[in-house]
Amino acid sequence: MNKKNSPRGGVASAQKVVHTASHTTTKTEKKPFQIGKGASIGIALAVSLCMIALGAFHLIVQNSDTLYMAQSQSFFTTDNTFLQECMHKPGGFIGWIASFLTQFFYIPMLGASIMISMWLASMWLSKWAYGVKMAWMAILSIPVVCLLVSTIDVGYWIYYMKQNGYWFYGTVGYFVTNLLVVVGHRILKRKDRHLAVILVAITYPFAGWYSLVALAHLTILALVESPADRSAFKKALVTLFPLILACITPWLFHRLYSGTRLEDAWTSGLFCFQSDQLTSSTRLIPFYIMAAVPLIFPLLPKRNIFKGALAGVVYAVTIALMAGAYIWTEKRDFQDYNYHAEMRMYKAADEQDWDKLLDEMGSIPGDASRQMVLLKNIALLNTGEMGSKMFKYNNMGAQPHNDFDSLKIHMVQTAAPLIYYYHGKTNFASRWCIENSVEFGYDFDNLKILTRCALVGGEMKLAKKYLSILSNSLFYRDWAERLMPITKNPKLIKNYHEFDTVRELRDHMGSVLDGDNGLCEMYLLNYFSNTYRKDSKLLQELTLNYAMVQKDIQLFWPRFLAYAQLHSDEEMPVHYQEAAYLYGQLEPQSMNTSRMPFDSKIIERYQGFQQLSQSLIQTGMDTPAVGEAMKSSYGDTFYWFYFFSRNVHSY
Repeated sequence: MNKKNSPRGGVASAQKVVHTASHTTTKTEKKPFQIGKGASIGIALAVSLCMIALGAFHLIVQNSDTLYMAQSQSFFTTDNTFLQECMHKPGGFIGWIASFLTQFFYIPMLGASIMISMWLASMWLSKWAYGVKMAWMAILSIPVVCLLVSTIDVGYWIYYMKQNGYWFYGTVGYFVTNLLVVVGHRILKRKDRHLAVILVAITYPFAGWYSLVALAHLTILALVESPADRSAFKKALVTLFPLILACITPWLFHRLYSGTRLEDAWTSGLFCFQSDQLTSSTRLIPFYIMAAVPLIFPLLPKRNIFKGALAGVVYAVTIALMAGAYIWTEKRDFQDYNYHAEMRMYKAADEQDWDKLLDEMGSIPGDASRQMVLLKNIALLNTGEMGSKMFKYNNMGAQPHNDFDSLKIHMVQTAAPLIYYYHGKTNFASRWCIENSVEFGYDFDNLKILTRCALVGGEMKLAKKYLSILSNSLFYRDWAERLMPITKNPKLIKNYHEFDTVRELRDHMGSVLDGDNGLCEMYLLNYFSNTYRKDSKLLQELTLNYAMVQKDIQLFWPRFLAYAQLHSDEEMPVHYQEAAYLYGQLEPQSMNTSRMPFDSKIIERYQGFQQLSQSLIQTGMDTPAVGEAMKSSYGDTFYWFYFFSRNVHSY
């Protein structure tokens, strides 16, 4: 009988078919939603790219001018005395490294690239230090986002920093924290754990607050990874030992630092946002978050594959944190237009790029700050266009944007030294450079101004001292070496045309140092409007312009007539004609202007100005509304400035 046709064979075949069908059904079942190794790597890389993009946008695109100003307001020299000075406080070595790295913001893209690279290195180092899976990389990025916020949220505090190296201090500190955790938890064996903790503790003089943060993190790691079979006493000893060291280490080392108060020993390395009127604690919040978030790193799930709801949580947390990072950084990025324009204009003035400075002034969408107005006037003085373009730019004088902590800005701490220098008031420039240096520390910008003042004043030994310090920097060495020959032969200064304007003004004014009461603009306004010099065309024109800003007819006429005499063979600039014609109309008894050869366009514009203003007043508009309505047509005239530029407050 054929086996194929036997009943037994038929049953076996049927069972095989059923088994095959069952097997096929099992193979086609839908797998649960999960995150494997490949997806984890993808998440980690995506988060890293997001951090690169976020950092590049906010640092390079949005804040290049801020980064450049940051390095000019910082200081570093290779001299050993600077290292010794840094080490006078706990965490000084981090400050020394941070000061060195801040120099690279001279080329903002270079400095930002170094900073972003250190952030990425810290993220991946923390992954190894705390044994976190790549799927949780978004959580590892939170401290990095805090560092980014602490960099772009400084605002006008950039001029009031009392510790050196702020810009890279947190970045270096967080990197060192992760490095200490790696050494204390990953590299040394478990039997050497106590020795590792002690080694971390004794880094306090070098790392300050960040070594204490590392000890706190080692405490959590010891608690989480303590073996279950370990006795309660040993478990408590291993867990509490780092925490005890974190508490007593600052006290043990305090005797080495006579300049540090005991109550500040536990926070040495956290920057103090403090001025003479305000202490701001809100800007330290990102640093507190940066220190606290890694405490949860050891508690994150250690699975290699995340399935079901947990996989959904991973994706949701990643997306939420990336969105939150964008929103937070966008909200806290200090993007006041005048704040950044001031920095660009200051850099242009420092480099004597007057055309660039005036282009920046001409592109301001709203009212300029008084600092910007003064820098604009300096540029016009150096280009010989004060009389023709002084009122073609915005002159209203907006107050600096205060943000949420209401920091009160004083021009003597921002741009006054450079402004005084370009007015020939070198003693005032030197005085404020030194005062600011005593309170906030020396920086490259102050050293450059002090050097220029010393060279113009003939103090060659002092100039050589400043130039020698700058020669030990990365990016100001060439600047210093270019000017060093003047210290050996003072007559060579005549070949450096960058000093011509300042030398002429100083030579005709002298070097008297009186008082400005901390108000740079008001001092310049009062001094120059009441100064009368006919032996210098440059100084005489400056006094004429300040007399116009004063809107004082009696001060104006002697200076106007002196200008006409000194420039008898030249055409009278438009703004001087406007002022003379207006004053002749307002007070005919003060000066007979009927025979003055005014340009017909000057008279026509004045008549049009008067007609339009009267018609607007008759409609019931108040003075500010009339001024705003006429600004587009006559805002570039002295007429508009005289009648409508009111209530301008200097600072």
